[in-house]
Amino acid sequence: MVAALVTASAVSAAPAAADTPTNGTAGPVTTGAPSPGLPAPPRFAALACDTHAVGSFGYPDQTGAWRNSASIQVQVRDHLTGALIAALADTKGHFDICFTASQFTQLYITFKTENAAWRVANGTNVYNWSTPIRTNPVPGSTVDFGVGAPGDIGGSRAAHAYDEANDAWLLASNSNHCWDPKDTTCRQLRINWPSDPAAGSDHYDQLGNVVQLLLATPDAPMEVVHEIGHALMDDVYDDAFPSTAGCPLIHPPEQATTATCAWIEGWADYFALATYHTSVFVSTGGGTRDFEFPSWGTSGIANGDITQTRVVGALWDLTDPASSEVWDQHSEGFGVIFHVLARHVDNTFASYWNSRTADGVDVSDAGGLGSLYQNTIDYGYRRPLIDGKGQSLFATVPHNFGFETLVRTWSVVAVRPLGQRNLDLDLYGDRPQLQPPVGGSASAGQLVDFVAIDSNLRPVGRYFPRVTPIGADSNYHIEYVVSQQMLPPASTSTFHLDATQTVAIRDADLTAGVPVTITATPKSTFATASLFIMGDDPANPATFVRGRSSALASALAPTFAGPVSVTFTPPRTGRYGVVVTSDNDEGDFQLTRS
Repeated sequence: MVAALVTASAVSAAPAAADTPTNGTAGPVTTGAPSPGLPAPPRFAALACDTHAVGSFGYPDQTGAWRNSASIQVQVRDHLTGALIAALADTKGHFDICFTASQFTQLYITFKTENAAWRVANGTNVYNWSTPIRTNPVPGSTVDFGVGAPGDIGGSRAAHAYDEANDAWLLASNSNHCWDPKDTTCRQLRINWPSDPAAGSDHYDQLGNVVQLLLATPDAPMEVVHEIGHALMDDVYDDAFPSTAGCPLIHPPEQATTATCAWIEGWADYFALATYHTSVFVSTGGGTRDFEFPSWGTSGIANGDITQTRVVGALWDLTDPASSEVWDQHSEGFGVIFHVLARHVDNTFASYWNSRTADGVDVSDAGGLGSLYQNTIDYGYRRPLIDGKGQSLFATVPHNFGFETLVRTWSVVAVRPLGQRNLDLDLYGDRPQLQPPVGGSASAGQLVDFVAIDSNLRPVGRYFPRVTPIGADSNYHIEYVVSQQMLPPASTSTFHLDATQTVAIRDADLTAGVPVTITATPKSTFATASLFIMGDDPANPATFVRGRSSALASALAPTFAGPVSVTFTPPRTGRYGVVVTSDNDEGDFQLTRS
């Protein structure tokens, strides 16, 4: 959520002064490096080194589970002289800092929730915790401070918020030294916890560039990272944050709002999902929402890019493994998505998509458009059809497809409804599907609809089928098939159609006035087939694309499995298309010309 500036009030969990040692606890330690891309804090004094301070820092989260404080600032301090050396804990909260024993006679450690990239504070007071003093360390020794921890639940929440910022940094920084990869002077992410409860909710204050968190919010990491997502967008947009005028204070993600609101909030939700590598958003209080599964027809969720849930789902499906869902066939990772976000100022998801095009990122049917369509955002998606690869789908709205004829032969696209349903098939020659269809098929009931194309006469090119459910939602199979061989005189052709395959086609050269008999025989027990002879007029290009009802001859499948046969006298000499539809089951088929 994004809101205007509010003023934080003091709370009982205010941080202790940095020079006031407090109690810590002991435990084992190791050494390592801080999170990638983070510069070490500067040494506050140019000191030599003969002795080591080691230890670690962590906290119990709201479940009681122990968490190590990655990249927290660790200061080696002297209570009397003020000498100070600072470093960052490694990814497991461990530190190993070298110092000169003679300059630290009243030695203690302060842990501070601040580094160059982010900080957690109560107003202007950065949270910090200090260990007891160790007097007169022995030169050349290792002083083990054990495991430090906050002394109360408030301190643990402050440390947790700091840790959640580290989670976001690991995703967004990509080893850069700034949140915004374009920056040379970095903006520090500032988190104010706890913010004024009168503000009513967590939010990003875009005037003060501060993430404001309510008291219990650090217990819900995704809520924290959601607000960091707003701060990140504001940073990479160089403070040209989109207007929130059309974004209501309460905006349930499944309800339509505006394209700008859906983009702002959708990005922030997605950033939290990407940070924690899950499609399930966990809110304060433990409520969950899974953005993986909503699609066309999902009850209670508005469609399109004006709905937050749809934007979140589209971004997630661009990121997750390819082919995870019916329409989502793409996977590119967070880095590509953030690369485009960071280099443009986009106020809507549609604008962002245009920026992807400008940056040369995949926006093709075989790529990103399907991930969007999976989430009811249709920017002209045409699902690719591949020769001989049947597809099983469920239609609640018209579905659009695309294929390209590449060879001089007959080809066919066919759909078979499943169950007591009906579908219509229209074939367009233009991608926007604004021109009249070049062909179509609208058989009643459960019959297979198909459109055949004679590329022997019609120039090869692109086509865009549309499947429309009639009267009710429908499961169906769709397949595009190119004739791979001729059916010469006195020959037999065999082929197999699996459960998703619907149609087969062969070219046949026929002579005007010479009768020909063609027979299709199912070789499997329950399979049935229908047979069609398709032809055209070379003088009339409108006949080069023919629907089922335009067949020159046909024989429909019998009630029980068995052969179907057509005896046909061609009206002209030419190349005809022989189409066999599988009407109810997979199996082996035999096509004979006599």
